[in-house]
Amino acid sequence: MTEAKRLVFLGSGNMAAAIGRGLLANEAPFCPGFYDITPAKAVALAAELNAAAFDTLADAVAAADILLLAVKPQSMAGLLADLAGLLRPEQLVLTIAAGLPLAYYEAKLPGVPVVRAMPNTSAQVLAAITGLMPGKLAMPEHKELAEQVFAAVGRTVWLAEKDIHALTAISGSGPAYFYYFTEALAAAGEKLGLSAVTAAELARQTAIGSGLMLAARAESPAELRVQVTSKGGTTAAALAAFGDALPRLVEQACQACAGRSEEMARELAD
Repeated sequence: MTEAKRLVFLGSGNMAAAIGRGLLANEAPFCPGFYDITPAKAVALAAELNAAAFDTLADAVAAADILLLAVKPQSMAGLLADLAGLLRPEQLVLTIAAGLPLAYYEAKLPGVPVVRAMPNTSAQVLAAITGLMPGKLAMPEHKELAEQVFAAVGRTVWLAEKDIHALTAISGSGPAYFYYFTEALAAAGEKLGLSAVTAAELARQTAIGSGLMLAARAESPAELRVQVTSKGGTTAAALAAFGDALPRLVEQACQACAGRSEEMARELAD
């Protein structure tokens, strides 16, 4: 049996916790460990997941086969400066920080393979979609390890780094769009005379059920929509009221999101 790789999280925030819980729930072949500049956070998360907590960054790096950088982009420069003299060439670095390109890491951590990842917040319920982008030194074995880590919280897709802003617009920020539509649906229910509680329950469960249908059925969203839409019926009347306004608004929203993602990347690079 292959010995489990030691995966050490540098940072113990919400996404690190979600990934750690996913690894435990899926019995993934990794031994997790945690380090945080606030030691109590790493200790608490390690205790929850029956994992190791490290007192110093040097100890964390020395123990790791894989390092997952789970700090905010604004803290990354300092962390990378501290890591530069500690890393070994055979270690794999994974990063989930937004906005910072692979070239940024590769310049500061020369000779070390890097994979950039962007999971979304559905990782908290093990239903994320994570975009993965390989650095220049990432070999097939490194890509396989990255897939195994992020498969613990959902599905993965490989893409070119140039597509990161589109990814942000569709899946990174996408959950918020669905929550917003569910809010609007509940508000419409109240306008039709339902109580706030009943309208919220109906809208919420409709969103949940529709998501489960997408997960369970092979049909496309368009095919599932057609199945609900009888010619001349109530659903057809609702969709006719949307017209082409909804697709246009969604496109405009995604363009705005991608544009802001590009702006933020430039701000972080300056």
